[in-house]
Amino acid sequence: MSRLIISAPDGKTGILELNRPVITIGRGEGNDLVLNDSSVSRFHAVIKHSDDLVVIADRGSTNGVTVHGRRVTQETELKNGDVACVGRYELRFEQIDDRSLMIRKVEIPSTVQQIIHGGSERGLPDKGRSSDRALAELVERVKKLEHENYLLTVLYDAGQALNAKLSVKDISEQTVSLAFRIEGVERGFVMLFDEPGEVSQQSEVRYRDPHKSGNQPIILSQKVLNLICSEMQPILIDDVNADERFSASESLRISGLRSAMCAPLLGTNRLFGIIYVDNLERASAFTQEELNVFALLASQASASIDNVLAHEKIARQAQQRAALERFLSPEVAEMVAANPEVQLGGVNRKVTVMFADIRGFTSMSENMEPQKVVEILNEYFTRVTDVIFDYGGTLDKYMGDALMVVFGAPIIKGGDATNCVQAAVRIQQLLVELNRDAAERQWPELRVGIGINTGIATAGNIGSPRRVDYTVVGDTVNTASRLMSNAAGGQILISQSTAEETGGVFNLAVLPPLAVKGRSEPVRVFNVNWM
Repeated sequence: MSRLIISAPDGKTGILELNRPVITIGRGEGNDLVLNDSSVSRFHAVIKHSDDLVVIADRGSTNGVTVHGRRVTQETELKNGDVACVGRYELRFEQIDDRSLMIRKVEIPSTVQQIIHGGSERGLPDKGRSSDRALAELVERVKKLEHENYLLTVLYDAGQALNAKLSVKDISEQTVSLAFRIEGVERGFVMLFDEPGEVSQQSEVRYRDPHKSGNQPIILSQKVLNLICSEMQPILIDDVNADERFSASESLRISGLRSAMCAPLLGTNRLFGIIYVDNLERASAFTQEELNVFALLASQASASIDNVLAHEKIARQAQQRAALERFLSPEVAEMVAANPEVQLGGVNRKVTVMFADIRGFTSMSENMEPQKVVEILNEYFTRVTDVIFDYGGTLDKYMGDALMVVFGAPIIKGGDATNCVQAAVRIQQLLVELNRDAAERQWPELRVGIGINTGIATAGNIGSPRRVDYTVVGDTVNTASRLMSNAAGGQILISQSTAEETGGVFNLAVLPPLAVKGRSEPVRVFNVNWM
């Protein structure tokens, strides 16, 4: 099992399980690992793994990728313990051998089982015992009562604290904090699963003593996760260093880690995830009593997550209904907020319009599963939209596998034509980087044809009272669309008006004029040499 231990610039630590053939890394929301810092490029790097080989590669980032201080210029193998730097983040690579672990099942008392699985019955103390029992038995009973009182106190506090949380992230963080009230816990985190059962996110790794947050690995393997998912029971994990049967295994010398506990977060209909804690120094650090408290804490966290997800589902449905009735880009939404009484109408202004279309995607999609088609388009549009917003454009609309973008409306920012062509060049560069990993991701290689035109267009709110879109219409838009239709995959075609607006910034090649419907004279066309 392979994972990254992520150290952020603010000192926080996280984990990412490498559960896909290709893991994309960058600042953009379309990445598998999003590192939100200006030192990280939108699409910065990838990590690829097959069989036992794991490699990291730069994907045209500004600040590059280093492994042990050396800049990566090609796919570079990662070995256990290697540290890669992406911007101001440190990514430490770990590989865990399942054979280094011995999993010990434990007996869960019936009262604890009832609480974990939603039961409410509790055993009553036996009042028929003789009052003149030996003092030793009385002392033992007092100890048991103290343990029960402690368990109930933790359970009560957990219920009070977790029920007040309004997000799964807050519940995860609070659960880890509460787990530190259990004697012996030195480190912990929560791992969450999506509905299909794949790891979706993980909380920050918390340490009782922050000064000990070094390079100790986490003894959580796929073997442990499979056991949790199949049996839905808390388990104790012991390091097998003390077991003579495994004394010859070099992989057991894992930085002094000795014991751990792991419990499922069981929802009404599915497994939400697991909570994991461990001790870095003592073997057999956790007793049955500690496991009981831990199991009850996990049960309380599960109930709180259940409640939060139910509320989020209701809110999401309401938001989706509102989005279906009216869709506006962020900039237009801000304008509407300032003037809620949107009037149908418009204004003529100079704009630069871009159309971009994935060449041959319709025929490619005929041989793909629908889920794969949606996956490809969602990531493509997410990354391209980031580029458009970076250069100050307004996303007008998606049209199948194509999109329309406007620069200069509703807000004029200056240099709109130049910004539009720069965005087009960046989109083509982005496609080159994405296509490098197409085979590993079982994607087709994507080629995009882009057409750009500058001129006067009518911009305004067009539609009906039930659905209003801010858009631009007119001959300028039609010409940009025609240029896009004639652009081959990987090509950027611009009109003479756009070329004049950019003022010689780009390397252009003159192409034969293009006849456009509705125009008496052909349009002069230029190819942007962007490679």
